[in-house]
Amino acid sequence: MGEEDIVIKVDENIPDDEGELRKYLDKMMMKADYIEQELKEHNQVLQAQKNIGMDGPLLDQYNFPRADIDLVAIRKSRNRIICLKNDQRRIMDFIDVALTKLHQMNPKVETDVVSSSNGDNTGDGANTGDGDGGSDTSGGKKRQLTRPPFLRVGGVIIGSPAYESGLMDEDLICQIGSLHKDNFSKLSDVAEVVSHYVNRAVAVKLIRAGTPKTIALKPKPWAGSGVLGCNVNEM
Repeated sequence: MGEEDIVIKVDENIPDDEGELRKYLDKMMMKADYIEQELKEHNQVLQAQKNIGMDGPLLDQYNFPRADIDLVAIRKSRNRIICLKNDQRRIMDFIDVALTKLHQMNPKVETDVVSSSNGDNTGDGANTGDGDGGSDTSGGKKRQLTRPPFLRVGGVIIGSPAYESGLMDEDLICQIGSLHKDNFSKLSDVAEVVSHYVNRAVAVKLIRAGTPKTIALKPKPWAGSGVLGCNVNEM
């Protein structure tokens, strides 16, 4: 997927109507998924070049350009990764604002990951399928619905922030904010992400009884301990 394949366009006009706001969130989350997929592909390019990463040396011990790696491909991928990460931060900021707005309209927000199949949420026409979840073929294009789950929810306490946000026991979490199975390593990663969203809404993609859904989780202090009021366990 080259940088010419996707032009990330961010609509800064967040709708006031709840239905339009849900469509807006759908599109923005798809754009975030496009970025995540392209980041993955450019990181794979760097890994293939002797795992050089973003900071590995391009010169040899004699200060000549290294002949054992593709310098053009490395520079292109490094530059694209920097641009994509900037786009990712910007889009996540707009998602946060839109989710907070939706949560204010309806404190117990819960939406299907795909809210329509009429082409409204196909973004800018890019293909998002990467083979790690279900898909539909609306418009003849493979559509990624969800990442594989990596956390299981349990012990949701009535009246807690998790309960008020719509989390339920046995929900399988596929993504919380920018955290998903591919970049998750330990449960403290979840606590770190949640800490950034205290008193703000964060998108949680999950599977409930086989159905993909997205909810707006709003961690906050409450009468109990912590800011969620539930347990999450690694699968």
